[in-house]
Amino acid sequence: MGALRPRPWWWLVAATGVAIAAGVFALAGESVPWLVLLGFAVACASPAAPLVARWWEARRARTSARLAVLESSALLRREGGPSSLLSPDRQVVPFQGRTDELQALVRWCEGEGVPLRLVTGPGGVGKSRLAAELKELMARDGWECVAVGEEQEATVLARVRSSTNRPVLLIVDYADTRHELDDLVRQVAAEPAGVRVLLIARSAGEWWQRLKAGGPQVREMIQSAYDGTDLPVRVDTDVTDDQIVEDAAAAFAQQLGIPAPEVRLSERGHGRILDLHAASLVAVLRAQPTQPGEAPLAVDVFDVLADLLEHEQRHWIGTAEHAGLLHGPDGLTVDLLRRIVAAVYLTPPADEPEAVALLARVDPRAGTPRVLGWLRDLYPPRDTEHWIGTLQPDRLAELHLVTELTHAPALAGVLLDDLDGRSARHAIAVLARAVADHFSDQDVRDRALHLLDHAITALPDDLELLQSVSAVIPYPSEVLTRSDLSLLHSILGLIDPADTPARSWVLHDIGMRQYRLGRHTQAIQALTEAVDLRRQLAGDDQAGHSPQLAASLRYLGVVLSELGRAHDALSPTLEAVQIEQQLARTDRRNHLPHLARTLCDLGTRYHEAGLPDQAIAPLQESVTINEHLLVIEPERTRPHLARSLMNLAIAQNLLGHPDHALPAIRQTVEIRRILARENPDGDLVFLARALTELSSCLLNNQQPHDAIEPGQESVQIRRRLAEANPERHTPDLARSLRQTAHAHRDAGHPDQAVAAYREAISIERLLVTEHASPGTFTALAESLAGYAALRLTLNQPVDALSLASEAARLVDWHTTDTPPKNLLPVARSLISVLTTVADALDANGQPQNAQARRLAVAALQYRLETSGHPNAHDRRPTGHDA
Repeated sequence: MGALRPRPWWWLVAATGVAIAAGVFALAGESVPWLVLLGFAVACASPAAPLVARWWEARRARTSARLAVLESSALLRREGGPSSLLSPDRQVVPFQGRTDELQALVRWCEGEGVPLRLVTGPGGVGKSRLAAELKELMARDGWECVAVGEEQEATVLARVRSSTNRPVLLIVDYADTRHELDDLVRQVAAEPAGVRVLLIARSAGEWWQRLKAGGPQVREMIQSAYDGTDLPVRVDTDVTDDQIVEDAAAAFAQQLGIPAPEVRLSERGHGRILDLHAASLVAVLRAQPTQPGEAPLAVDVFDVLADLLEHEQRHWIGTAEHAGLLHGPDGLTVDLLRRIVAAVYLTPPADEPEAVALLARVDPRAGTPRVLGWLRDLYPPRDTEHWIGTLQPDRLAELHLVTELTHAPALAGVLLDDLDGRSARHAIAVLARAVADHFSDQDVRDRALHLLDHAITALPDDLELLQSVSAVIPYPSEVLTRSDLSLLHSILGLIDPADTPARSWVLHDIGMRQYRLGRHTQAIQALTEAVDLRRQLAGDDQAGHSPQLAASLRYLGVVLSELGRAHDALSPTLEAVQIEQQLARTDRRNHLPHLARTLCDLGTRYHEAGLPDQAIAPLQESVTINEHLLVIEPERTRPHLARSLMNLAIAQNLLGHPDHALPAIRQTVEIRRILARENPDGDLVFLARALTELSSCLLNNQQPHDAIEPGQESVQIRRRLAEANPERHTPDLARSLRQTAHAHRDAGHPDQAVAAYREAISIERLLVTEHASPGTFTALAESLAGYAALRLTLNQPVDALSLASEAARLVDWHTTDTPPKNLLPVARSLISVLTTVADALDANGQPQNAQARRLAVAALQYRLETSGHPNAHDRRPTGHDA
């Protein structure tokens, strides 16, 4: 039976009785005036008692609701093994650095801007720790701060608002894997007052693009919610990695109650903040009492996760031994303990029956109450949506998962086959993160990719499931593109042909993935169909679909140019610019960045079409707009400014002004180097391209010695990229080799030049055989001509003539029956090749043949000087003030 609860009218009866009693005692005693005052006060307060009672009831209800919300908050509340000391919620190591980022988030919370903010970055850079620090600051300032658990997205806002009148901060970690996130976003866009939502994700991939497809309020909110760049790897430019490691070691030692060891990083230092903290923790865990004068413990941030995993495994064994799980005929083995932890991380169970079923799939001996009890004590649940917690941090758990599933293929099949919706999304998101997070470790990356492909292949033909799974795969990613493309093809086959918006999205995404894989013909087919569908949709709803049409037109131009059809690429790019100009006039804040990017595309298409003089104006306008935006949104704008600067430098270099190009290309390399350090999977390719262009500008500016180093660095990067994706990056590797060979040749290093030329020619001969096109012909001819020029400087005219003759045949094949406009993009290269051919003929006593080649050079030069794209000047877009 429930407790007796006073009704409001009881307060009036009780108060009246107290007042009468107080008056009687006061009159009887004749000397207790304070009782008279007390009675008078109670009598006056009696009419307000019901109001007070109702206030008290409402306050108690809000408090109960608030406690219920906080109980469901996805926050770690209990300790686990050694790795739990790294949990951002435990805050064992004091918060360090990130001052600018934290202050920006506080200003966002307290300001009048959009209520949504996205923070991205690879695993281990401190996103969750930054969010935890923000939560603590805002809670001290009177905010209600709640970490949103899985599948709470649709209901959490209403529950929190009903439980408090305070401003609300909702933190959504792993936002890229949240299936119901669009519900929360719509609710916030419809009623943004008093709420801030912080999203944390590895990248703003397909899931983010899908959110943008919401209604006008959602689109407007999302446009300003993300600055376009990842959280920097370095938490504080004024603090060295050695200082971070030393401070963390002292904090961990204090937590464990042992003396702090002296720790130093090995030469392979400079890692993410999580890796630095993990290195400190490993050093503390393995520290022995040191003698005076002993050298400090050396730790290596690149190997530390494996070391920490060994410590964590010893914790599993010790706790299982204590629980009596390792004894008797049905005792668990150490291998089985490892597999249990891996399975729970891959697909965390939501309740006890699900946990029993999962462990029984791993091994029949594991699905028992004793094992479940041990596992819950080992990793307590972090929120109400999971019955068991998991190994953390993610990068450590990913390494363990990939290792276990690789060593036990049968277990991989058991766990990855027949996954339901929630488990499939979680498992594929985990494996995709493992691929991206361990990008620099090719062995781990390749094993994770194999497991990911297994999981994707095993998915059922369920459209909603496949769409939700595709959305959690990071994009762009060099190594995940093939897996994502496989999913997209399956999705396209299941979409209703009448669902034009959905088909346009998937076809655009397929075209982008095909392009990233170097499959340009297939990319054009998909993008052309996407353009047709989006043009139809924009005709019916211009405001809703014009931005998507412009995006498909832009990339159609990019792919056409890659196929050597640079003049054909101008038309869709010009149309995209015109759309973006119109959008920027009506919504300057949201569309000015898109206009800057599309103008950059137009300038790029012009110089790729052999019209660098016409490229300068749109590229300079793009640079101007991006420099303006850099002041407002530096992180979001920086990569786009780098792209505009690089293409401006290329055009200036082609026009014979390398001295004008050098400042722009140097700034580009500086920006790209920072971005590639923070996100190698996505940005290394752009750094390699910028380095190649820097080498070219330096060489054309008569600085061959200075051109060698950037050329060599570009070769090293592209060699790594070509190992992961040869179809796309092998042609770029050959170009970097050719550029480096030119620099060595002109610097007087013939041996190094010969080696680079030979490798480039070997690659390009194979490419001509496999993909005969104007681009592959021209590239091979350039390398052969460069090598021939080197042979001439070494006084080897016969060898030079052999190479030059092969180059001349390629030029003849290329120029025969080729429309003049299609020769313009390569005219400068052909002029250089034919000039070398003529020099080689002269050196071998063939002056008449040499003269014929020089006449061909003169004809090409005349064509270049008198060239012009029909109506190019009339159709050039007008300027747009920044």
